[in-house]
Amino acid sequence: MEEMIKFVIFNNLMEVESKGFSVDGLCFYFANNIKADLEMMEIPVFMYNINKGAGYDHYYLVANKEYLIDPTYSQFIEKTGERLIMFEDFPANILNKSERGKVIFNDLINNGYHRLIDDDLDVYLSSFRLKTVKERRK
Repeated sequence: MEEMIKFVIFNNLMEVESKGFSVDGLCFYFANNIKADLEMMEIPVFMYNINKGAGYDHYYLVANKEYLIDPTYSQFIEKTGERLIMFEDFPANILNKSERGKVIFNDLINNGYHRLIDDDLDVYLSSFRLKTVKERRK
C-alpha cells in the first residue's frame, strides 16, 4: 500500500511541478486528486481540514488510518520576508521543535506522506497554532 501511496503522490506533484507551479495554496486540489486516485485503488482515505472556524483552511488526508498525506506542507516553512497573519509561528518551526515532529516534517517534505504511529497526528496538528482574531488585527 505504501508504494501505491508514494506513486499517487509523486504523479500528482509532477503534474503541477513540471509546469513550474508552486504547491503553495493547492492543498484542496491535491487532497481531492490524491483521494480520488487512492479510492480507485480501493484504499480507504479521508480528507480533513484544520479549520476550527477560525477562517483558515488547510486540507490533509489520512489513508487506511495509518498514513498522513500532506504533499503541500512545504508552504509552512518560513520564507525570508514572509509575515505571519494567521499563525503564531510558522507551522514547520513548531513541528521541528520536537524529535517526533522532525521525523514527521522530513517525511512530509521529502515524500508527501508520513506513516502514523502513537500520537503523530496530534503532533502534526499541533503545528497549526492560529492567532486569535484580536492578535491578527495587530
